[in-house]
Amino acid sequence: MSKREPMRGARSILSTRQRYVWEVVGAGGQRYLYYRRGSHRIPLRGPEGSTAFIEDYNRADALFEGAPRRAKHSVDEAITAYLGSSDFKELQSSTQSDYRRTLDLFRESFGPLQVVALDEAWLERLRDRYAGAPITWNHLRSRMIMVMRKYRKLHPGLLPANFWESTERLRAAKSRMHRRWPTEVLIAVLRAATPEFRCLIIGYLLTAQRGSDVTKFSPAQWDAAAATLDIRQQKTDEPQLIHVPPSLARAFTAMAGRHPLRLFVTPRGKAWTTGNAQETLARLVAQLDLDHYTLHGLRKTGPSALKMLGFENRAIRSLTGHTSDKNLELYLDGVQHLPLAKAAQEALEQTFGDIIAAAEDGGNERRFSGITGRAARKANAVNSVKTGKQADGSEEPET
Repeated sequence: MSKREPMRGARSILSTRQRYVWEVVGAGGQRYLYYRRGSHRIPLRGPEGSTAFIEDYNRADALFEGAPRRAKHSVDEAITAYLGSSDFKELQSSTQSDYRRTLDLFRESFGPLQVVALDEAWLERLRDRYAGAPITWNHLRSRMIMVMRKYRKLHPGLLPANFWESTERLRAAKSRMHRRWPTEVLIAVLRAATPEFRCLIIGYLLTAQRGSDVTKFSPAQWDAAAATLDIRQQKTDEPQLIHVPPSLARAFTAMAGRHPLRLFVTPRGKAWTTGNAQETLARLVAQLDLDHYTLHGLRKTGPSALKMLGFENRAIRSLTGHTSDKNLELYLDGVQHLPLAKAAQEALEQTFGDIIAAAEDGGNERRFSGITGRAARKANAVNSVKTGKQADGSEEPET
């Protein structure tokens, strides 16, 4: 195994998406890939994820592992191809890290397997093994669907179908971690919060944005005259123009000028982060002796309130930035059917309301339904002892 010194004139070395692979950026901007393990640096042909790259990577990896890790059409090769694809590179960095972590764990166990071996029966047995970890299985399933979808495009005819798509999710217990805030909790926290934290909570509630975006709202994004906030969501990289209602405008105005780059600041004038904001909330709810709530729960609270008011999903998505109803409805669990159900129940009221009213008018006011039943028999026995008559007014029968 050969050793190579860092390139002369290289200005930076960046860790890339593959294990042990480093990217060296030369002084002239040219990029070079290396398999770097310990003190060894083995050059690799680019671009990352190409056939030439995979061959060189296998050869270098075999020097350390004793055998090629990425056999032809193996799970390992399929995952490597996906991680080097444009589909993967278009994802946000946080999403890439999450995907890579899940996929690396899977290929450590099943990397040498041929992708054709992962048929419906094999996947069903694997799913059974994850019965105790439904969230882990659901994450793996969604990532591997993308991996095999890409690999089938690269190798048409190799697989009759993407069997991961036909596998079913496992039902996971619904988490209460990011539940929506009840009105009484919202009032209690807003009253007890410092003015700075109160303004931040209002920002969370009235914009229904992710905390990573709310904490980074800047003065340059706010147009007070137009009552708009022009942002770009970090997760989706989508631009979004948000209306600024009066309560939010007052919160912005109260914090104006406290920080050159942020609309919301801490009592010390520092920029909020999702970390210190959640820590502040945790201390506050503990002091108020309330159950645990999270700031991300406010992203559920606003959309749920809109749904209960009868707003369509499309209108709610225009605020939250969700790209599909499927993603949005994760935030509307328990209330997503209310508008239709409400209309149906109002129709039932119109149909049966008069019947119910007529039955209630002059209906039985006693605590038992009539002359039969345990309550009636008990009442009859007590009444007959006292008056010699039964509860319905008739004479007690002779014996």
